Amino acid sequence: MATPLTPSVTVAIASVGRPDDLKQCIAALRLQTDTPDAIVVVAQSSDTATQAVAAEAALRTIIVTEPGLALALETAIRSTATDVIAFVDDDARALPDWVGRIRQAYVSDPNLGLFGGRDNVDGDRSSGGADLAVGRLTRGKIAGNHHLGKGVFRVAEHVKGANMSMRVAPARRVPLGRLVAGTGAQSRNEFVLSLGITSQGYGAAYDPRLQVDHFPAKRATGDERTSYTRERILVQRHNEALALSLYSSRSQTVAFVLRALLVGDQKCCGLTVAIIKIVRGEKSVLSKLGGTWRGVFSGLRAASRNRSSQYEDAAGE
Repeated sequence: MATPLTPSVTVAIASVGRPDDLKQCIAALRLQTDTPDAIVVVAQSSDTATQAVAAEAALRTIIVTEPGLALALETAIRSTATDVIAFVDDDARALPDWVGRIRQAYVSDPNLGLFGGRDNVDGDRSSGGADLAVGRLTRGKIAGNHHLGKGVFRVAEHVKGANMSMRVAPARRVPLGRLVAGTGAQSRNEFVLSLGITSQGYGAAYDPRLQVDHFPAKRATGDERTSYTRERILVQRHNEALALSLYSSRSQTVAFVLRALLVGDQKCCGLTVAIIKIVRGEKSVLSKLGGTWRGVFSGLRAASRNRSSQYEDAAGE
């Protein structure tokens, strides 16, 4: 348990329709060498199976009445009374030293606002390398690789939702549920949250020794992890553009916009990648390219509207 000299920690699990996974996630948390101050489950009001698992484990359940992971995360953040909140996916199993490493990181650096680690996809603890860029943003390129990072504790700019923690105070200032587009898992919701926290002057870090074994569960139809439809691409690019426009520098935002629109990548194609795919005879490329372009511009517009709303609210105070 925390002492007066160390931050208190809540572990939150946002879960929907995966009672068996949730049971295993909770069981792993019971084996922590450093006991968290609280464990809570965030559940949809209609999800009685998830609520039953939480009740059986004698855990507090936070009920949300509207769908979407972003709102679930924000509700958990606003509902906790501890200094730090740590999130683990219901289909992940935290290693026994997980809470201890999180608590120690915030003890070691009072300015640390965001801290994430490695998720071993399908239990793979060996893939990757120490030299990979993890959780970085360079010239508009968003590097993830949280499941592949090795080596030592280092600076990052964004974390992955399967294995992330943050100081509650700055996280509460990010209206995540209102900002993030999409339904279900809402791709890049944690990117919005990450930049929202670091924009307040807090540091962020990644430690590959902070690990969870992640066994990605099947998502609902239309929200599959590997299916990059036009709508999925639109939501991801929208949330990326919004996060950068609201919370990063103008140069990073411009670099991202140009890269996304004119180059892209294999999942979210821009103009250059689209041309290559068309030459190769791939189908639905123009639809996906349209998703990229629409997503970027809708994200920029949403950021502009949000800034205008904040200005109006401040003027009225």
